[in-house]
Amino acid sequence: MDFGEIMTYVGTAIGAGGLTQVVNWRINRNKAKEEVKSDEIENIRKSIDVYQTIISDQNKRITELTQEVNTLREQLRIERNEHQKQIDGLQKQIIEITRVLGMENRRRIRDEKTGRFQKKEDK
Repeated sequence: MDFGEIMTYVGTAIGAGGLTQVVNWRINRNKAKEEVKSDEIENIRKSIDVYQTIISDQNKRITELTQEVNTLREQLRIERNEHQKQIDGLQKQIIEITRVLGMENRRRIRDEKTGRFQKKEDK
């Protein structure tokens, strides 16, 4: 085998298979980058869909809870008004009972130790 023949084989190997391999490698590398980007974009889209569903569910729940809070506040307002009416009525009854019994609240004080009423000493 002479040098020319060896060079022919080397040239053929490089020209036919080697060059094709280099070109294929470059093309496949670019394809791989594009596929990775495409996969990333698809994953982002799927994530957005999942989050949109979660956000929608949370918004519905917030609306429901807001309505429930408003309903409870209204019920509490009504109950407070009813209780205040009862308190007012009971205070009127206490005043009437005190008047009927002839108790003068200004002249009587409650002893803190015994809890009994005592006459207030005039100064």
